[in-house]
Amino acid sequence: MNHRPGVKPNAPIPIVTIFLLLLALAAATLAACSGGSTSSSSTTTDSGLTTTSQNSSTAGTSTTSPPVTLSEYDRELAKTATVQHGLVVYLDEQQAADDDPRYGIVYGLRARTQAITGRQALAKNDFNLADVAMRDIYSTLNLGKRIATGTTAQTLEDAHAIVETLGAPSDAPDRAATLLDEFIAALSPLLDEATATVPSTGTT
Repeated sequence: MNHRPGVKPNAPIPIVTIFLLLLALAAATLAACSGGSTSSSSTTTDSGLTTTSQNSSTAGTSTTSPPVTLSEYDRELAKTATVQHGLVVYLDEQQAADDDPRYGIVYGLRARTQAITGRQALAKNDFNLADVAMRDIYSTLNLGKRIATGTTAQTLEDAHAIVETLGAPSDAPDRAATLLDEFIAALSPLLDEATATVPSTGTT
């Protein structure tokens, strides 16, 4: 067997070396015990979301990360899109005609999702997106008003009256924000109409 020059195989480790290693190990252990600590805690918000915040303490200081939650507009957007999708699937299964009055509810919910998108765009000063969303709202409302009947038709008429003279939100962002909030609220009864139209499956 070959070995490097000047190094003897199986040579005993000097006592001094062992002593120095023990000192280094003791120092490392003390440093680890006196280091910073991190703890985490979980909280549940009013919206049912579980958020986690971490508290880190080092040398007498502590920081807490803010909880991350969905905005109210995000929740409304998700809820409206889900209800709308469920109604569309049901009407497709029923092979409903394109001019079925129940599609008026679908168009109304679609206009609501477009309004929420436009409202969020205004909050972020994205006026181009807000203007596009507003044009889509007018187009969708017209489609819904052509076929809707009864309470659905009245809901669409009332909502349209709110934004009838709004035009491009970029021309008056503050006024547009207020009217879009009213418009979104005015179309909220369609959520219940859609839910009542689709038979319950008895599952969660």
